[in-house]
Amino acid sequence: MFRSFDLDYLTVRTHAAGQSAYNPVERGIVSLSAKLADITLSNDKHDSHLDLQGKVINSELARKHFKHAGNTLCELWRWDNIFRKPVVTEYVSMENTSFSDNVSWKWIELHANICRYSLDIKKCNNNICCLSKLYEEAASLLATTNGFFLPILIGKDSHYVNSIHLLEYFDENKILGYDEHCSFINNYVKLSCSICKKYFLTAAIVNTHIQSRHSSPVKCK
Repeated sequence: MFRSFDLDYLTVRTHAAGQSAYNPVERGIVSLSAKLADITLSNDKHDSHLDLQGKVINSELARKHFKHAGNTLCELWRWDNIFRKPVVTEYVSMENTSFSDNVSWKWIELHANICRYSLDIKKCNNNICCLSKLYEEAASLLATTNGFFLPILIGKDSHYVNSIHLLEYFDENKILGYDEHCSFINNYVKLSCSICKKYFLTAAIVNTHIQSRHSSPVKCK
């Protein structure tokens, strides 16, 4: 989506633990989740695509069953309104979408920050890779932070601080790293590259980063 629509920047933020009560999206879709309580979706409408161990042995049948499940859910979910607005649902198969998921790890390294509660994707400065930025002022604002929004930070009043305000008013040297405010992450150092100190969501991604970016046998333990 980021590349198909030629976006300069894409950020996806979710409410952190303990904050879901303030999330209007979560409150809105609760009715959709409730409808799944007594629903059984058949996995053999078009004959079984699984072996005795539950492994897929027929990819074409698996896609047909997935489509059947998707259409069933669309039909179910479109009946009720959310916040007095109609719910519009449509099953879109992979074959009918123009979006491509063929993204290399190298591309992700240069363009994305993937954290527990945020996903940020930016354009790079290489015109061979990315088209020219549409809004240079926004890019200039983020230039001092490697082109990314700063991490989420909890203020003295226990509320989360706006990322734009962080850029404008906070001392960068005093800002915690991505996800470092999460008290339940007790292995934060292990999730940061031992060479460049960049933070990642999992230790497996850290090792992939080291092998790809630094070409070194050193692993984060």
